[in-house]
Amino acid sequence: MPPAYTQSQKSAIQQVVNFTNCDRTTAARILKSANWNAEQAINGYFNSAASAAPTKPLEANLNKLFDKYLDNPAEKDTIGIEGTMQYLEALDVPLDDITSFAVLEVVQSPTMGEMTRKGFVEGWTARGVDTIDKQKAAIAQLRPALSDPSSRAPMKKVYKHTFILGRPQGQKAIPLDQAIEYWRLLFSPAGLNWASGSTPWLDWWIEFLESKWKRTVNKDMWDQLFNFAEQSLKDESLNFWSEDGAWPGVIDEFVEWVRTDKGRGKKEGGDEDMEDY
Repeated sequence: MPPAYTQSQKSAIQQVVNFTNCDRTTAARILKSANWNAEQAINGYFNSAASAAPTKPLEANLNKLFDKYLDNPAEKDTIGIEGTMQYLEALDVPLDDITSFAVLEVVQSPTMGEMTRKGFVEGWTARGVDTIDKQKAAIAQLRPALSDPSSRAPMKKVYKHTFILGRPQGQKAIPLDQAIEYWRLLFSPAGLNWASGSTPWLDWWIEFLESKWKRTVNKDMWDQLFNFAEQSLKDESLNFWSEDGAWPGVIDEFVEWVRTDKGRGKKEGGDEDMEDY
């Protein structure tokens, strides 16, 4: 008989299977070695795959595939926006779908609409897939993992990489209007669905920003919002938040706004101007 697993362990096994495309026995084995931490198990799986010896045929095939989408004769190691669009189209991945961000995370794109040879070859070699059909299958496994509430590790990796994709060249922050559009996609039901039956968190966040926040979005604000979103879905009363915590100032202001303007607590004192972040 197969070993009996708890419900959380079964969820972790399915998460690893979805994200790595390995079998359930392998998933259970690497999870056990990672103390049932899905994120550590997934990272360990790909790290060990990347360091495995028999990778040269994969690398050769992936280099040929990469060359197919080169769109600038002067750039042999970079695919530009036209080639990237053609590649995503070949994978049946729409540009306005969250899965496009997942693909660009796999190949470690340095910016939106660009892929490097190194990132492309290493990313897909680690997953052991060297053809369009195999990559389609891997993406089909990855897609449901992004919205799986039992483990946010795959979605968090995509979310964090989206900040790299979204920054204008040479800048350290994302313009607010662009960040809002990314959040609409990332915090949708296809990703981390930041809403509940009683609280439209994403709508409130955007309403707050458009009325109170006129600055760009830096990395700390971007990263911490994901953590805040996760916790707010578990605790809609926001009791996890503390004014003595290490949250960015804009999130502190958002909590105050939610408690006063949206009735999640009593308003203390009058309105105050937003403090600089």
